[in-house]
Amino acid sequence: MKRWRWGIAFIFCVVVWGTTQLPETKTTSVIKRIVYSQDDLTFMRNTLRNITIFEGKKVEVADYPERREMLSFTAIQPSDQGYLMTYEQAVNLFALQNGIVVFTGYTKETGQTISIFYDDNTTVTYGFIDSFSLLPYTTIATNEHVATKQAGDLYIRIEKDSQVLDLEQTLAWLNEQM
Repeated sequence: MKRWRWGIAFIFCVVVWGTTQLPETKTTSVIKRIVYSQDDLTFMRNTLRNITIFEGKKVEVADYPERREMLSFTAIQPSDQGYLMTYEQAVNLFALQNGIVVFTGYTKETGQTISIFYDDNTTVTYGFIDSFSLLPYTTIATNEHVATKQAGDLYIRIEKDSQVLDLEQTLAWLNEQM
């Protein structure tokens, strides 16, 4: 009689434990995926977009003149597959589209750096920035404050569909986004 009770108790415990693990397995198995390619970034962005609690809410569209201050650089020169844009005044950097932050940190070539993967499969990297408050794999919305750059050189590299844009394409892309 006791073996039978122990058997039912064991099966009950396994069922309870299994049901508590099921939701955790579902959410963490997707998030633990390693990002190796542009397709993986797209997958990660879409997964995070599906998790968002703001789905379905509409945002008013407005002109943001502070975004255009990024085009007020005084000089530009090539640097390490990107460009150094020189500013005489502080510049606030804003998200140009909806996207996901894929890197924040310090690199030897570009100092304090942040990279953002946007909805149109464009990755924009800003270097030599002075401050940012976003973590990797944070989703961002259009016009959200991304970073601040004091007067001086700002590194920018734009990759669209895995191709680094040249100077003319970079300026055209920035003009289009502003």
